[in-house]
Amino acid sequence: MPPSLRRSIFRSLALAALLAALPAAAQTPSDESLNRLIELQDIPSQIQTILSSPSDIVKQYITRRLSNDNELTPTQRTALAEVLQRYTLRANREVFQSEEVLSELRRIQHDAMRKTYTQEEVDAMIAFYGTPIGQSVLRKQGEFAKTYMPSLISMIDKHNQQAFQRLWPDLQREIEGIMHPNYPGRGKRRSTA
Repeated sequence: MPPSLRRSIFRSLALAALLAALPAAAQTPSDESLNRLIELQDIPSQIQTILSSPSDIVKQYITRRLSNDNELTPTQRTALAEVLQRYTLRANREVFQSEEVLSELRRIQHDAMRKTYTQEEVDAMIAFYGTPIGQSVLRKQGEFAKTYMPSLISMIDKHNQQAFQRLWPDLQREIEGIMHPNYPGRGKRRSTA
């Protein structure tokens, strides 16, 4: 066999091996499979579980905010926290019993899943969530979020406040520089290293 033919065959085999090794093109999930996944996940129920007891998330947030108001008596703080908690609970119930909101939630979820997952990934989630253990995991997601979210919100809030306190002087200087550009000593940025 001539060397040029051997090289040509070798190149063809190498190219075929490379093409076979490439992953199959990611297929966009079908509407049918996305709708099945959304049905299995039952996100509205998970959200209702999370929001059904604002005493965890909302009460902590409200209490933290109200405790910073030095003009309120402890009785006023408690009364305000209870009122805000009650109205938050009522608003959440009203919102998540609305078919319009639930329909919009499904549309948003559908669009996000289509942009995020491949058909293969959706099929795998359907296979898992369709099992008893998968359903058990889904039922616990709302409780998990109720347990996790207050700590997460508290931690983020604390770090945001600290960052804001550190950044406030620079922000003030920049705002003053924009608002009063010709004022001596204003508008100069401090270098951050």
